[in-house]
Amino acid sequence: MEPCDVLVRHLGLCEDVHALLLEENTWLKTQKTAPEESLIERKKAILPKLDESLSNLKRLQPELFSPFDDSKKLVNESHSKLLQIFYLDRENEELLLKLSQPVERASFNRFAESDQIDE
Repeated sequence: MEPCDVLVRHLGLCEDVHALLLEENTWLKTQKTAPEESLIERKKAILPKLDESLSNLKRLQPELFSPFDDSKKLVNESHSKLLQIFYLDRENEELLLKLSQPVERASFNRFAESDQIDE
């Protein structure tokens, strides 16, 4: 398989993952509950595709890359999309953690109100 083909497929998969995480993020912010089972199943279904893509990327040999194709651009786009994915995934984890905490803990204010402070 040509390096550009592998990179194009990987970038497409990264875009799919990003869209899925964006959907989860929107759900968490609007519904304020854990995502539906269908979304979780779609996330699980994409994992084998990610494993296969990673395997294909590992098999690429630097000498097969052409200096005249779009491979460098594709690598940069994939890198950029992965950074977006990592950021969004972390935000989703924080939202899920916040939603799973008891109400008292979620509303805990570690700073005292000014009228509660004895002077």
